[in-house]
Amino acid sequence: MSSSLWQRSLADFQHAVETRSTPGCGAAAALSGCLGLSLILKGVRLHRGESDLDRHRRRLIEEGDGLQKALAEAVDDDAAAFADYLEAQRLPSDTDAESEQQDSALREARDASIQIPLAAAERCQNGLVLAVEALSLTSPAMRSDTLAGATMLRAAMEALLIGVEANLEGLPDPSDRRKLKMNFGYLRESARANCDRLGIGGS
Repeated sequence: MSSSLWQRSLADFQHAVETRSTPGCGAAAALSGCLGLSLILKGVRLHRGESDLDRHRRRLIEEGDGLQKALAEAVDDDAAAFADYLEAQRLPSDTDAESEQQDSALREARDASIQIPLAAAERCQNGLVLAVEALSLTSPAMRSDTLAGATMLRAAMEALLIGVEANLEGLPDPSDRRKLKMNFGYLRESARANCDRLGIGGS
């Protein structure tokens, strides 16, 4: 059986989120972001407009496909990082060598549990930038898909950042925590501005 969450049915994924330690909020949020981006890309792909928009539309689709791939990978990567953290917690630590090995494994898993969802949150914000461009290339009948997709991307980004924030206390360097929190503020402000441009702003 494939280890990828993408090979499971939606029902299996939902059940695993509800009943197991992993996949957790990062994987679920990244998946939600993938679906939101799919709604935005659908409007661009299925648009029937002027021929001079084709090049623009192709560029957006190419960029969107790249974001989609990165978010899809984050679903599995986030689940794997949390599984690694749980495994590191179970490592023996009776001797100095064992304790050092466990500490190293925990640090590596902790860093992954921050960097993977943070990168996914940045992809969600990039998706919102794409949505602003895509709206004018989307047929009126499909603009609700674009706006719904953008709403899902913003929510996915926020959920990913909540997960990252929960892991920040494990960072030993306060300056690292401050830098990350400044990045969170930038992402949230950028997301708010893009949603305002789309007409779906709010707090």
